[in-house]
Amino acid sequence: MECYNCGCPLSELDYCTNCGADVKRYKRIMYTANRLYNEGLDRAGVRDLSGAIRALRDALRCNKNHVDARNLLGLVYYETGEAVAALAEWVISKNIRGEKNPADEYIDMIQSDKGRLDTIKTTLKKFNVALMHCRQGSYDLAVLQLKKVLSLNPKFTKARRLLGLLYMQQGDWNRAKKELAYCSRLDIGDVDCLRYLQECDEQLHAGEDEKSGRKKKRRKEAPSSVSWNNGNEIIIQPVSSREPLGLHVFLQIGLGILIGVCVTFFILVPVREAKVRSEEKEKISSYGEQIDAKNGEINDLNARIRELEQKLNAQTGLLEEYNGSDGILTANDNLHAAAYAYLSGDQNQMLVEQYLSLIPEEYVANNASAEYLELFDFLQGAIGGSVAGSYYESGKEAYRQKDFAVAIADFEKAYHYDQTNDDALYYLGLSYYESGDSDHAAERFRELLNVFPESELAEKARQRLEEIGE
Repeated sequence: MECYNCGCPLSELDYCTNCGADVKRYKRIMYTANRLYNEGLDRAGVRDLSGAIRALRDALRCNKNHVDARNLLGLVYYETGEAVAALAEWVISKNIRGEKNPADEYIDMIQSDKGRLDTIKTTLKKFNVALMHCRQGSYDLAVLQLKKVLSLNPKFTKARRLLGLLYMQQGDWNRAKKELAYCSRLDIGDVDCLRYLQECDEQLHAGEDEKSGRKKKRRKEAPSSVSWNNGNEIIIQPVSSREPLGLHVFLQIGLGILIGVCVTFFILVPVREAKVRSEEKEKISSYGEQIDAKNGEINDLNARIRELEQKLNAQTGLLEEYNGSDGILTANDNLHAAAYAYLSGDQNQMLVEQYLSLIPEEYVANNASAEYLELFDFLQGAIGGSVAGSYYESGKEAYRQKDFAVAIADFEKAYHYDQTNDDALYYLGLSYYESGDSDHAAERFRELLNVFPESELAEKARQRLEEIGE
């Protein structure tokens, strides 16, 4: 035993020789936990599983880290059919002591067998269904479910005890006693099961006494003799126990049986058949009326469904117009986000430009209102100079890194926001030229000559056009 404070091995003294902590009460608790564990082990050995569970739980209340007690409790739970509770105890034990722990083998034994896991899940589901049927008063369905549970797991004591209770509720004392006796053999210490068995024995004995009393009442002693007085003499004559039956008695009995058979076949049977036919016709007629009514309801519902589907499709199309990739809601949201970014304290110009670039050009050209265009143009003009310079610098860096796709995109935006930047237009043409797109490169160089004929870059643009072949 180790000290709870410093982990040093304890001696026979009531204090720790290493840290001086008072361990008298601690030792008593640990001894109690060990004693309860030994008691649980002894009870489990004689199949007093309920008593073993109680003792092991008490041991864990004293020492929750008692690995042996927790493993044994899991084994007892598994023996009573409660595999989930057993797994819970073994998982806790494994977390307490990760190495050299038998719980690893127990867990692997269950998890490695998929069929066993499926059986455990099915058993629990069916047992829960049986409990639901009991709460609803459907005892016959509960009995059927419990029989299926016990066919999968015969040692599930809770299910067998509940089945015995249901048989007791139905008055089937013999079946109840059979199930409870089997349950008591699995767990000899189950007090509830023993109490139910006692109730079954009392009911069965009471039934036997009642039957024997009825037989005694019915059984009457026939007089063995008849006596009468003849003067001063008493004459006693024995009475025969049997009286001879004449031929006419047998004839009367046979005639009565024959009359009864004739009445049954010629009168009662036809009347009964006619009544059954009439009832069947009435049922068929009522079923036909119900089917017609249901068909009418189904037709009405189908028409209603088609009408609602048409409305839904119309509303969906309208919503897609407002909330599509280029819809009104998306365009408005992007414009609002750009305005908010511009009005924020740091005035992040690039963030404003990113939101504006998300607005489709088609929407701006065809669907935007005058107020929308006014705010859009204002934001573009407000950020134009700063954004153009940023994109020009990033484009040059991409051009130096020979990432011409990024360079083309950045120079396009730089020239878009600053139409006076001939450098951006020239490098845009160079980026197209270096990327192998001679057509677009020539187009940009010609634009440079037309828009900036006096620029210092015009001569370079002519040279590039000559190299292209124009």
